[in-house]
Amino acid sequence: IQALQISENKIIKTKMLSRACFRQFSASIRRMSSTNIVETNIDSGTGFATVTLSQPPVNSLDKNLLTAITDRFKKLSDDSSVTGAILTSKFDGKVFSAGLNIVDMFQKSDDHLGEFWGMVQEWYLTIQGFPKPLVSAINGHAPTGGCAMALMSDYRVMVEGKTIGLNETLLGIVAPFFFADLMIAAVGRRHAEFALNNGYLYTSDEALKIGLVDEVVNLDQVVPTALKILTKMTKTPQPAYQVCKNFLRKETMDTLRNDRAGDIAHFVGFVQQPNVQKAIGGYLQALKQRKK
Repeated sequence: IQALQISENKIIKTKMLSRACFRQFSASIRRMSSTNIVETNIDSGTGFATVTLSQPPVNSLDKNLLTAITDRFKKLSDDSSVTGAILTSKFDGKVFSAGLNIVDMFQKSDDHLGEFWGMVQEWYLTIQGFPKPLVSAINGHAPTGGCAMALMSDYRVMVEGKTIGLNETLLGIVAPFFFADLMIAAVGRRHAEFALNNGYLYTSDEALKIGLVDEVVNLDQVVPTALKILTKMTKTPQPAYQVCKNFLRKETMDTLRNDRAGDIAHFVGFVQQPNVQKAIGGYLQALKQRKK
């Protein structure tokens, strides 16, 4: 009986200890007011924010998701308790983001297209201008705008066996100049020219070879590796990190800031061309057939 009581006491103490550890761990994670399409958790111990894109089925960047991501990163920029961020997807092993929502470009009014592109601009300026270290944990495919979003981060960890690239030309559209500059900065002009002209999607290993991503790992190591890198990056003191990052990225961002209206007009004029609308329509139709 005494032995049983001792054993029961040990079990009770173990359970109490486990609960205490769980409470301590839970207390270190602060969940920001998340939307159902962008989940954000902040570790109060490290100041690391994990931003998880959660819009089914493929994190297509429509007006809602663009706005949610932009708002989230603006808040993280202003939050002095946040030291850095990881950007990833809820759809582990499937897709990081399928890119800009092509439906928002098909048979829409000039006003709709202009509003949509204004959101794209703001999304780019916000993430590209994020003043703190940002690591993309690319845990799935990342075509078009998904690739661009990853390129806006400071380091890219990608899962093996997936694809990434700015393949807009295959959809009948063209990557904007600020997407092209992201690619050039990462892989150099020759690789960027080939990729953009031909709408080439790189495998994870190919992307690693040309510098499009920085590491390729197993799926279960994507986020842990990103956390490890972020830990190293946040050792650089602020505001030195922010000033250096801004200096390196300022030129293209200023070009866009100084003529946002002109860039919108160019986008609307291009997309509304009959042959472009025809190409987009053909792509959407092929997409429907694939889903059947």
